Amino acid sequence: MRTLTITQIYLIGFIGFCLWAMPRNASAIGQEMCNETSYIIYMATGIPEGKKVRTEGWVRLRPGQCRIVLPAPFSEAPYYAYGYSSEVHAGGRQQWGGREGLCVDETGNFSLNGKDDCAALGLHTRYFNTIDVNPPEGGRTVLSEPADFGKRAELAGIQRLLKDNGYAMRNIDGYDGRRTRNAIRKFVSRRKLTPKPDNAGLIDALEVAAKEDLKQTGLRVCNQTELPVWTAYGRRKGRKLETRGWWNLAPKACTTLLSGLFKDKSVYLYAGLVQKNIERTLASAHEKYCVSDVLFAISGQNKCTLRGYETRPFALYKNESGKGLTINLKEQDFKKASLLAGLRQ
Repeated sequence: MRTLTITQIYLIGFIGFCLWAMPRNASAIGQEMCNETSYIIYMATGIPEGKKVRTEGWVRLRPGQCRIVLPAPFSEAPYYAYGYSSEVHAGGRQQWGGREGLCVDETGNFSLNGKDDCAALGLHTRYFNTIDVNPPEGGRTVLSEPADFGKRAELAGIQRLLKDNGYAMRNIDGYDGRRTRNAIRKFVSRRKLTPKPDNAGLIDALEVAAKEDLKQTGLRVCNQTELPVWTAYGRRKGRKLETRGWWNLAPKACTTLLSGLFKDKSVYLYAGLVQKNIERTLASAHEKYCVSDVLFAISGQNKCTLRGYETRPFALYKNESGKGLTINLKEQDFKKASLLAGLRQ
């Protein structure tokens, strides 16, 4: 067994990746990916073909599901894999990757024959992990979390999706408790799902419902530029203002910073458009609040420097509907020149 690394982008916990090589006398089935996390994950693969690498995606993995991502037969050369979590999960996109930059198309399913000029083709560069344990008969890569759900991953995924849909889930633990059963019953009744679906069908229905709610509730930020954006938010918690970050938004991507009904009358947002060694801040950002160079949640905004924090300019946005807010960031929203990039680690 070998533990692989994950690229973490503001994560409640993290997803780990382990790989087991199947014995050489096993039935030849191919490279298998098993999702033992509580997240729905979309996977892309890179297959070496001569001096090029062909990329294909997306393979959708429900929590608790295994799928063949690369059928046998194939060469013994390493292949590459990259994954990200469904947009419906609160806390921002989770990404698993490595150092191999390859082209992907995030608008839908794709098969790209060794493209290397991603931006010129309207594609995105994503950094894939190298899977170098690759016997001819196939191998298995397992996606896991510190909670080590194992066989409980499917139910843990249902619990996470129930929470993403606004149900009060105390724990995401993969155990079939009364709170979980009651939430499932309410969801099935509200969506008029007859007959009651199996767990796989329930996961699919929960993701569809959460996607519908994303358009109306929660705090959502969309990066409509061609460059990556770092973002953080500030909101009132009692008499104090609390700031939280960081989220990294890929070009043309959206993420949910807060899920469920977002009733705050207003929210403050920091956004930095990364362009070479410069981070362009929002032109409308006039309020300076505390941030850190690592993931943070800071209560109170007094004496930032004395407390060991940086300050960055936040822009005020009004929540007119009282239910949710989607902030669309365009290149013209940012100043032409701003502070040096490289704040976060």
